[in-house]
Amino acid sequence: MRQDNYSILSDEILVDLIRQHDEKAFAVIYQRYSAPLYAHAYGFVHDREEIKDILQKVFAKIWDLRTQLPDQVKLSSYLYQTVKNTIINHIAHSKVVDSYLANISHYAKNYIADTDHHVREKQLQEIIDYEISQLPIKMREVFELSRSQHLTHKQIAEKLGITEKTVKNQITNALKLLRSKLPLLLFILAIIPNES
Repeated sequence: MRQDNYSILSDEILVDLIRQHDEKAFAVIYQRYSAPLYAHAYGFVHDREEIKDILQKVFAKIWDLRTQLPDQVKLSSYLYQTVKNTIINHIAHSKVVDSYLANISHYAKNYIADTDHHVREKQLQEIIDYEISQLPIKMREVFELSRSQHLTHKQIAEKLGITEKTVKNQITNALKLLRSKLPLLLFILAIIPNES
């Protein structure tokens, strides 16, 4: 089948063809969705080159996972959700985080209890929770006892059977790691009220 004939096929048929490793079907999906996904991403990230990188990651992921695409998948919804998730990950690891946090900080200072604010706050918390979960096991345990359960260094040392110096070192190292991965995200937690 010629590629121009592919363009008349439904999303469902194209997805079935992609599952069978059909590159022409994939090219049609790219042509069909790259512009609207670009416009969608631009609502969050105002840097054209970064959006191109994000879309490249999204379409590469779709191709890599082509045989695992869910049955009865609504392609447009799946693509928009994948873009959203990729943007959230991108925000955590790029310079976009600064402008994103500036927007959140503005909302925090002028606290407006609207859905959009809560969604962004939840997304930031999810990013932070994920990065904490990636800490080495012992370091994470010490960090969570300190930050979540508010135990003192002495209490943590007694609970885990380690020295207070070890506790202090683990917390210091955890903060260094998190700051390197989450510039300013830890700061934002201090200024946004916890609604949970």
